[in-house]
Amino acid sequence: MLQNPKDPRGYTKEEILAICRERKIHYKKFWKALGRNTCLLAEDNTIRYYRCDIELALYDLGYNDGKFHEWD
Repeated sequence: MLQNPKDPRGYTKEEILAICRERKIHYKKFWKALGRNTCLLAEDNTIRYYRCDIELALYDLGYNDGKFHEWD
């Protein structure tokens, strides 16, 4: 099951890399599935990636905890 991000607005790059390690996904393969998406620049100048985009990338890679989002 996909864990919630520490920041409710989205996942950090480190959290995404941890998701990849847990599922044994090469990070380049994940980033390619993630594609180009809107993201948020947090107050601490780090990027947050939206949950829906992470779920869609996992879905495209065939993982059960992925989710299809029609608007993407």
